[in-house]
Amino acid sequence: MNHLEQPLEYQLRQEARQRELLDLYENQDWEGLLSAAELLNTALSQQLTINRWLALEAADNLAEAYEAHRRASHGTSQ
Repeated sequence: MNHLEQPLEYQLRQEARQRELLDLYENQDWEGLLSAAELLNTALSQQLTINRWLALEAADNLAEAYEAHRRASHGTSQ
């Protein structure tokens, strides 16, 4: 199983986004901060949808592989 590790590129992006948000806050750029929050909310929703789809696809693929193995090991073909 692969370990879940955040690549350095993503860590750097996260740090850059954090700095952007802090700058917006410190400059009291409420419009910019709201825009960033809306963008991040949309990105989170999309990512959750993708994660769910990937999990369902993986589960379906595992179930199909299990059934194929089971049929092959029992000598039945359906």
